[in-house]
Amino acid sequence: MPGHAESQRLLSYPFVTLCLVALFGFGNIAVFYGLYPYLESIGISPVWSGLILALEPMTAFFLRPCISPRLGPHNALFVMRLSLALTALALLSYPLTHSVFLLAAIRVVHGAAFVALVSAAASLLVHFIPPERSAQGFGVFTLITLLPFALMPPLTEMLLRLVPSAAHAYAWMSLVTLPALLLLARLGPYARKAAALHPHDRSVSGLEQIRTALATPGIILMLGACLCTFFSSSLLFFFMKGFAQSMGLANAGLFFTVSTGATIAVRLFGSMYFDKLDKTRALIMTLLFLAVCYGSYTLVRSPLPFLLAAAGFGAAMGVALPLLQSSLFVLADPAKRGLTTNLMLSTMDAGLFLGPYLGGTLLDAGLSHAGLFRISAGMALVACLFVRLRRIPNAPVSQP
Repeated sequence: MPGHAESQRLLSYPFVTLCLVALFGFGNIAVFYGLYPYLESIGISPVWSGLILALEPMTAFFLRPCISPRLGPHNALFVMRLSLALTALALLSYPLTHSVFLLAAIRVVHGAAFVALVSAAASLLVHFIPPERSAQGFGVFTLITLLPFALMPPLTEMLLRLVPSAAHAYAWMSLVTLPALLLLARLGPYARKAAALHPHDRSVSGLEQIRTALATPGIILMLGACLCTFFSSSLLFFFMKGFAQSMGLANAGLFFTVSTGATIAVRLFGSMYFDKLDKTRALIMTLLFLAVCYGSYTLVRSPLPFLLAAAGFGAAMGVALPLLQSSLFVLADPAKRGLTTNLMLSTMDAGLFLGPYLGGTLLDAGLSHAGLFRISAGMALVACLFVRLRRIPNAPVSQP
């Protein structure tokens, strides 16, 4: 039945469609793994480069709490269509300027479009995930959204041989918005059914909705763990290309291919077991292993250990993220699962903002890439502590 999340069926038409729309949406983010070197190549200083890099997730960080309480199945499709159109315009604008001010403006528009797309998709997606299969559902969803991070870096490296600059590669990515718009065309009946089953309460302010969502026991601790996890991983994502080049690796995209390939393998073969795990114990062990993976990058000096550490990092993230998402889903008030999911995405925005901004500033101040990765290891340990402070139930919270 459209919009009925309590069904045992996970791979429904709306669930699969929203996953594919997210796939195209994240594709236009994965292509920016080399934005920092590109900005340096056109003469922008490291400090300004770090800020421009951070503006897209920073915009998402500030905008998502404002729009999330207002999103639901009643308006998600309209917001997603508008967001895809703005995303295409932003991507087409990158080759048109080398100005710091204009590039900053493009990143703000791009960030606003992306956050609206993902937030709207999440507000609709939660209505098609059975609570008893939440970890598997988020495992599948995040698996789909990770595919661009495995495919886009090496494909972009090949595309860079054919186009004048990285900015032109970004412009070509605007084409992926077309199939995404086509996929949304048949979701109308499902969205209307979900809206009828879960009417949106417009009488309560957005801030009040966020306050009550955060008041649920354990939610703040789990959001803190998410923030630490996203911040630590963003340092690797945005600064790994420079580190790989310093080691003489010709194709820095191999890190993303290997790490994301490991994440995908874990999701493919392990997602069916995620709901059967003791979430607290599994998360603690996974985050400890993730800290070891970050620390190992301070020791590697050749390609093979580099790629082995990439595989370990990818496998750990493959377990950690769906378990964190599922834990929030289980702990949340059932009426606020969409909002809680978007609050988790706000921690992603914050991590993706803090990573490039602080990372660029620290590198400019003389810190090494190894130093950045030590910070990542420390943040993974802090995330482990947050999880340790709150026992996570394995069964979904019963519906009222």
